[in-house]
Amino acid sequence: MKKKICLLFLLFIACMTPGAAWAGDTVNIEDVSGSTTGDNWRFIEPILTVEAGADIEIIGTVNNGRRIEVNGAAKITLNGVSITGLDAELSPLLLNDGANLTLTLVGTNTLTAGIGGAGIQTTDAKLTINGQGSLKATGGANGGANGGGAGIGGNSIFSGGNGGGNGGTIIINSGTVTAKGGPIFSAPPSNAAGIGGGGGGNGGTIIIKGGTVTATGSNDAAGIGGGGGGNGGTITIKGGTVKATGIGGGAGIGGGSNSGGGTINISGGEVTATGGAVGAGIGGGINSGGGTITISGGTVKAKGNSGAGIGGGGGSTPGAPGTLDMNGNGVVYATSVSDTNPSRKKQGILFTGGDNFPTGTVYGNVTLQNDLTVDEDQTLTVPKGASLTVPDDLELINEGTITNYGTINNYGTIENDGTIYSRRGGITGDGEFIGNPVEYLPDDPTPTGGGGCGTGAGMAGALIPVLALWGTRRRRE
Repeated sequence: MKKKICLLFLLFIACMTPGAAWAGDTVNIEDVSGSTTGDNWRFIEPILTVEAGADIEIIGTVNNGRRIEVNGAAKITLNGVSITGLDAELSPLLLNDGANLTLTLVGTNTLTAGIGGAGIQTTDAKLTINGQGSLKATGGANGGANGGGAGIGGNSIFSGGNGGGNGGTIIINSGTVTAKGGPIFSAPPSNAAGIGGGGGGNGGTIIIKGGTVTATGSNDAAGIGGGGGGNGGTITIKGGTVKATGIGGGAGIGGGSNSGGGTINISGGEVTATGGAVGAGIGGGINSGGGTITISGGTVKAKGNSGAGIGGGGGSTPGAPGTLDMNGNGVVYATSVSDTNPSRKKQGILFTGGDNFPTGTVYGNVTLQNDLTVDEDQTLTVPKGASLTVPDDLELINEGTITNYGTINNYGTIENDGTIYSRRGGITGDGEFIGNPVEYLPDDPTPTGGGGCGTGAGMAGALIPVLALWGTRRRRE
C-alpha cells in the first residue's frame, strides 16, 4: 500500500513539473534529421515547419542554420531552446503571413537573427507569449543599407528579405522577455525597435498584460514601437513590469526617428520609458509629434533628454506635443509633459519638472493602487476640489512636502517624516497616522486647481500646529 501511495505521489509531482510531461510531440531541433514529419509539423533541412493545428514542444540548441517557420494557428512550447548562427535576413522563428502562434516559455530560451532579420518575425501575423520561462530575442545587425531587425516584430524593411518591417500583432501575457533591436555594424538608414518595427517599420499592435519585459532599440529606434523611420503603432500596457529604452532619435515607447508616437494606452503595471538623446520617453521620435497618449492606471516613469518625458521628440524642429489624457488612478512621473491642456488631466497623480520629478499634483479624485512615497526633494499638492484616498493596507509615506487644499481620505497608513500642510478638516478616515504633526493652512486656501504654498518664513507665520494627537501613532479600532 505504501509503495502504491509513493508511486502515485511521484506521478503527481511529475505531472505538476513544467516540461516534465507533454501531451503532444516533442521535437529536438538539434537532433531531428532527414525528412521527418509529425502531427502537423515537418522537418526538411534546415527548416522545422509548424502547420496549423500543431501543439508541439521544441527543445535543443543549434547554430548551424536551422530555424522554425509557422503557418496558420499553432501552439509551440519553447523549452530551453537556443537558435543562433543564421545567414542574413533569416529569423530563428518566422511567422508567415496570417500565422497565429501561441508561444509558451519554459526554461531559458535564446533566439538571435541573421543580419537584417527579427529575433521573432511577426509581420502580418499574430504572436501571443505565455509561460513562466524566459526569452532573449535579438534582431540581426544592420548590413549597411539594409538596416536591422527587431528583437520581436519586423525585419528590416530595407533588406528585401521575407516580409517587411512592420511589427504585426504582439501580445505578452507572462514570462521574462528581453528583446533587443539588431546592433550596428555600419551606418544604416535607420535601425530596429526592441519590440515592434524593424528598420523603417511601424510598431504594429503591441499589447503587454503581464510578465517582465525589457525592450531596447538600436540606433534611432524605439524600445517599444517604431523602428527608425517608423511610427509607434498601437501600444497597450495593462500590467507587468516594463522597461523600454530608445536609442538616438527613438522614443522609449512610441516612434522611431522622424516618426510620431502613434496611440499609446497604459492602464496598469510598472512602466519605465527612457528616450534616446532626442526622442521622448513616451511619444515621438526626433522632430516628431507625441501622438495620442492615455494613462489610466499603473505607475509610469518617463524620461526624455532633449525630447519630452511625455510628448514630442526633440531636434531641430521639435515635434508637436500630441495629447496626454489622464483619467484613472495612475501615478505618472515625467521629466516634462508637452501637452499643457489641463482639461485632459481629469484624474491621476502627475510628478514633473526634471529628472527627480520634483513637483506633483493630484487631479480629480484618486485612490492609490500601490504605496506612494513623496521623496525628500518632492512636493505633492492636493488642490481644492481634488481628493487622495489611501485604502486599507496601503501607505502614503511623506519625506518631502504635501500641501492639501482638498481632501486626504486615510483608511490605511500615513507616515509623515516630512511636512504636511492641510486645511482644517482636510484629512479624514480611521487610518493610522505616524510621525510629524500636520500643520494647518490659513482659513482661506488657494482656489480650485491652484498651486502649492510656500514654505519660507512668510508661510511659517501663517501656520498653526495641529493638535498633538496627529503627531502620535493613532491606530484604527
